[in-house]
Amino acid sequence: MIYSYLLATVIVFLGCKWLLASFNHPLANPLLWSIVTFITLFSVTPLDYQDYAQANTLFIALLEPAVVALAIPLFLQLQQIKAQKFAIFLSCSVGVFMALISGTATAWLMTNDLQLLLSLLPKSVTSPIAMAIANQVGGIASLSAAVVIFVGLVGAVFGFQILKLFNITNKQAQGVAMGCSAHAIGTAKAIEAGQTQGAFSSLALVICGVMTAILAPLFAWFIAFL
Repeated sequence: MIYSYLLATVIVFLGCKWLLASFNHPLANPLLWSIVTFITLFSVTPLDYQDYAQANTLFIALLEPAVVALAIPLFLQLQQIKAQKFAIFLSCSVGVFMALISGTATAWLMTNDLQLLLSLLPKSVTSPIAMAIANQVGGIASLSAAVVIFVGLVGAVFGFQILKLFNITNKQAQGVAMGCSAHAIGTAKAIEAGQTQGAFSSLALVICGVMTAILAPLFAWFIAFL
């Protein structure tokens, strides 16, 4: 059964990628439709999600070397990164503040539940960091992870379309924007777009993760104080 789940994961993802390859549309995202496919399967069949998740621990383990591999495009673009280090830092700083403020404001419009507000604070960093921050500030880690995945998918699907709409054609700026706003899922999309976008997105992902881990508890204290 374990191997069946592993095989099903690979088949669904590759199948979605193959089926959507001919569609030149932002919504033709294999990750998005793989998630939709599995949600449907778990809803209409007796398949158990816990068994599926346990069977796919191999893929979870492979995430660690995959993250380390992000250093390769960074190394290849090192000179460009050094030349733009101040612009990158400033952009990431603004991105983190806007993410924290927009997350808090959005939650405030929907609810006055403090725990829910705190859960939405780390919405623009990658899931492991978001869950750790949520636990630290008193939020709900699982809710934070779900919101992070949703934000990442929205960024991966519409990110480059929005950049195109605002005529942002600089590859370095595109990469930083994707890494700041759509974390790891957006970075995967940036890598598909090109080596430069992938490198700058990877760096922005790391910088924003560190900044958010430092600033989120301060925002949480401010929210609780209000």
